[in-house]
Amino acid sequence: MKLFSRIAALMVLVSPALLGYPVGRAGVSPPEFPFRQPITPQALLAKGSFRFAISRPSLQGFGEASGFDRDLLRRFAAELGVALELRSLDTDEQAAQALRAGMVDMAVLPGAFLASADMVSIDSCPDPAPADSTTSKRLTAFLRTDSIELAYQLGGATSFVRDGGLAEQVLQLYCRSDADSASTESAIAHTERIIRYAPVIAKYSAAAGLDWRLVAAVIFEESTFHEKAVSPSGAQGLMQLMPGISAEVGVANISRPEANIQAGVLYLRRLADQFPEGRQSDRLAMVLASYLLGPGHVIDAQGLARGLGLDPRIWRRGLEETLPLLEDARFHTGTRLGYAHGRLAVDYVNRILERYQLYKQHLERQPEIRAAIVAGSTATS
Repeated sequence: MKLFSRIAALMVLVSPALLGYPVGRAGVSPPEFPFRQPITPQALLAKGSFRFAISRPSLQGFGEASGFDRDLLRRFAAELGVALELRSLDTDEQAAQALRAGMVDMAVLPGAFLASADMVSIDSCPDPAPADSTTSKRLTAFLRTDSIELAYQLGGATSFVRDGGLAEQVLQLYCRSDADSASTESAIAHTERIIRYAPVIAKYSAAAGLDWRLVAAVIFEESTFHEKAVSPSGAQGLMQLMPGISAEVGVANISRPEANIQAGVLYLRRLADQFPEGRQSDRLAMVLASYLLGPGHVIDAQGLARGLGLDPRIWRRGLEETLPLLEDARFHTGTRLGYAHGRLAVDYVNRILERYQLYKQHLERQPEIRAAIVAGSTATS
């Protein structure tokens, strides 16, 4: 069955290319297909193109002043004898995701963009991006870690390490930027608001077996700690809950801040129970995606992962790649619930996970927050 599933999926992938659909142009575009092979100069030559992704804000400053200009890429493509194809996307995170999913061969991102286990900058010590500027960020090339030869040819690389027991060479970024201080400022930017709600967050999170810093990261993403926030769809409060959640978790009057937090925590706990398999970090990503889309759509994305030979229990190289497929009719028409904002969910989850890491590193270093957490823990006992 898997062989036939892969053949069918490949036919879906190839057919748009045969029809001549352009990459990165408004209107009809190929599906976001999570199938990829290592990128080598030989592979680029065979297909006749070198695809790169960049966000529209970064594209505005994509010149000599950016530190990594388009002319360099044109020369590189010309030397290889291939066409250069640009794909512009809304955000840097979407450009990075296009690279991870194999939809492009390279992503041009701000130097301070956080590399992951499967994506690394060819610049060993990229300059941090200015916090107050969109167009003046210093840009650099990011590649997947299976593209070592390409990294060398682009001006490459850093050092090599062995990856576990796999004896597989991967790029290692050995330089640390000055992002730590910026991260600290970002993490504690709303200290006063966090202190105000920390006792309640800690109280209900501890009772539900959740990390209070995770809940705080969700609240920041949902409402930036504004207790009277109401979305156009009717979601309300700090955790932006729909009215139906109140009855589902048995908490009345979720317009009150404490009740809103209590209900949101209980809902997160309920979602966690629906995804019992996999590593904790992957389960957490599924829970966050479900918090935004509902668990049914996440289960649909897991079904797509199975059909494509991917592990439905993981986030990277799993649901992070199949959730965007829920926006394409060629994929979502075969699912139980159909269309969903899969790209939005991927961005949403990754933003929360990043902020959660910042909160874990920095929040409890603040004496006022530590005191608030103690108060919350005492109230639980």
